[in-house]
Amino acid sequence: MMNVSGRSGILLLIGLTAATAWAHRNKGVMPTGEAFDSLSAAWVTPTGVRAASGAPGPEYWQQQVDYTIDVTLDPSQHRMTGSAQITYTNNSPHTLRYLWLQMDQNAFARESASYRSVPFTSFDAEKERKGERQSLPTRTYRTLDARETFPGGYRLDHVRGADGAELPHRVVDTLMRVDLPEPLAPGAVTVLSVAWSNLITSDANPMRTGYRVLEKDGLPVYVIAQWYPRLCPYSDADGWQTKPYLSGGEFALEFGDFKVSVTAPADYVIGASGELVNADAVLTAAQRERLGEARAADRPVMIVTPDEAAANRSAARSTATKTWTFEAKRVRDFAFAASVAYIWDAMGVEIEGTRRLAMSLYPPEASAIWQTYSTEAVAATLEGYSKFVYPYPYPVAWSCWGPVGGMEYPMMSFQGGEVEEDGTYSLQQRNYVINVIVHEVGHNWFPMIINSDERAWMWLDEGLNSFVERLVSMQFDPKVWAGYNDGDARTMESLARAGDESMMTRADNLRERGFTSYSKPEVGLMILRESILGPEVFDTAMQEYARRWAFKRPIPEDFFRTMADASGVDLDWFWRGWFYGTDHVDRAISTVVSYKMDPSDLAKIKELDRADRAAQPKRPYDVYLDGIKTRSDLREWLQDIYYETDPFVITPKARKAHDKAIEKLETWEKELLDDPRYLHVIEITDIGGMPMPISLDLTFTNGETRHIPVPPQIWARGHESIRIPLLDERELASVEMDRGNPFRDVDLSNNRFPQEIRERRFYLKPSDKPDNLMQDMKPEEKKEGDEDADAGRASDA
Repeated sequence: MMNVSGRSGILLLIGLTAATAWAHRNKGVMPTGEAFDSLSAAWVTPTGVRAASGAPGPEYWQQQVDYTIDVTLDPSQHRMTGSAQITYTNNSPHTLRYLWLQMDQNAFARESASYRSVPFTSFDAEKERKGERQSLPTRTYRTLDARETFPGGYRLDHVRGADGAELPHRVVDTLMRVDLPEPLAPGAVTVLSVAWSNLITSDANPMRTGYRVLEKDGLPVYVIAQWYPRLCPYSDADGWQTKPYLSGGEFALEFGDFKVSVTAPADYVIGASGELVNADAVLTAAQRERLGEARAADRPVMIVTPDEAAANRSAARSTATKTWTFEAKRVRDFAFAASVAYIWDAMGVEIEGTRRLAMSLYPPEASAIWQTYSTEAVAATLEGYSKFVYPYPYPVAWSCWGPVGGMEYPMMSFQGGEVEEDGTYSLQQRNYVINVIVHEVGHNWFPMIINSDERAWMWLDEGLNSFVERLVSMQFDPKVWAGYNDGDARTMESLARAGDESMMTRADNLRERGFTSYSKPEVGLMILRESILGPEVFDTAMQEYARRWAFKRPIPEDFFRTMADASGVDLDWFWRGWFYGTDHVDRAISTVVSYKMDPSDLAKIKELDRADRAAQPKRPYDVYLDGIKTRSDLREWLQDIYYETDPFVITPKARKAHDKAIEKLETWEKELLDDPRYLHVIEITDIGGMPMPISLDLTFTNGETRHIPVPPQIWARGHESIRIPLLDERELASVEMDRGNPFRDVDLSNNRFPQEIRERRFYLKPSDKPDNLMQDMKPEEKKEGDEDADAGRASDA
């Protein structure tokens, strides 16, 4: 029996407790309204471009930008020199008088907004106040030095129109406005050419691109991104997207076709976005044959073998050059990797009847992990994401080792991952490589295919990608689960102290990027899939979102509307609380009461009343009176009717009132009398503020159990405390809420009633001793055998 037994007459009505409205707990960009109000009024009004269902409308449009680029890589100076012919097609219904280009290399200029907008946080303010010495990591100081001394940024040679005439242009930090000679009408095409050069940043400050010098022989490994002037997107939602590159937010771009020729020293191996179209000119006959074999292989095949890579490194540096030419269709960007030290392996992956190439580039320094796991992780990603999201449409996918810890581009991903000098590695090192490759290759879907604006809504690519990454990585190897378990624990801690940073905050304004844009949306989508919609309904809806917006530009409303439209479930409450709001899930079972209905027989009611009184614990003054004769006991003339009468006697008046009440009941009401079942009432208090369904597991005294799912709408009236009634003939022993933590409650200690006593372990450690200068200054005592060793060294000398 739970807590207390009580009876409340023939019928008991359970009401809800009044409490503070949900909206009062939400801050920042939270749309006005109650927790379960529709979000439609806060969203972009549906138009012919974007439908109310979340699908692209019949009038949807987006721009097309095609690039033909020639670039030369000069390792002797770590410099690139390039020229691009850009063909811009205006598919919008608007006339454009100028174009905006992204000039991301300018972020490496010493006075760039990217550098100067980052506050210095490495020193402790409290130590500063006390005048104590500060410590600064050497890597941090190296980065500060690089930002002050590296002469970064573009050196523009020209910006010309199709006729070769110079076009008026103005560079604004990481943007450039180019004025057109004639207004560009809807449906019209314009061509411009840009020539430039720039120095390549080192791994002292890579910021998504750069080079690293290998310690063995001083040879560089390059991963090159944000390297050419790129058109800013122009869309129905934002017009020109001219948010500057401040390093936090990533990129928003247009789709187009690329033909890129990279000229580098002849001993270099290069991988890039797109297909290599001149293999005859840059690969040996044996390498071309291996590449052909790899397409049909079910495990990685060496294209450039470790022996060939070693021979490249040991040979004298070549003064000759080779030009590698790649073509990429329907992509939004282009990146490449290059090094003398690269080993190259590849294998085929079948996606809907077509073989795609999964490939990796890495130096021998990383091969202990990479040779086994890199290309396999790429292949697993292509298979997994094609199943969960959308079939992979591109011919190749690369994983390239370099100075960037993890970054993504169409068909290309950059990541690091160290091994020990002896070739060994820890489980954590291995899991990191697998997870980061799956994550970065997974970005081919979010945002390379489903082209969201990373500079505005980081979660729309990072969060969705992190969610699918988890599904794929966990199917790669059970040991990879370990990192996710740790991540879940950290995410729960972060949810509890989330503060006022909404996931809808602009990328460059985020204070907790990792939590707000990666972990929280990942956990939210996992809750939505596993515990609210179910995998089948969720997966169908997610695939519909991908199908609708593949090679198009969605905004958050398109995702929210599509998920509800395709699932048939109202999810506005979930988007409002988890994505717009800052509340978290924390509920507590505050009380559990098991009620029994009064019997219809008045005599039995009185018997139960007598038993209830007898069961009450004695009060202090009852104990005091035990064995004592009171004044009324000793003086009979003080003993009136109240002294002798049984307090539970049935008086004629009480009998008449009871019988009259029974007579007034209608037939259906009389049928409810003498129900032997319990009315168990479970009260749950909301602490965190985020509405969620409730999952209750009841255990009865006979050992039987019952599961009760409660929909989130129970919180719809905006109450902080609700009570859930349950009729059952069995006596209740315990209640557990959210078993397995499906909704990520941040505090599980109050999710059981009665609370359990939890067992834990502890260990003893020696007491800390203060520094002893006298002891520390003593010369080290020589151990037995040291004298013989010293004598041996002396005789050798």
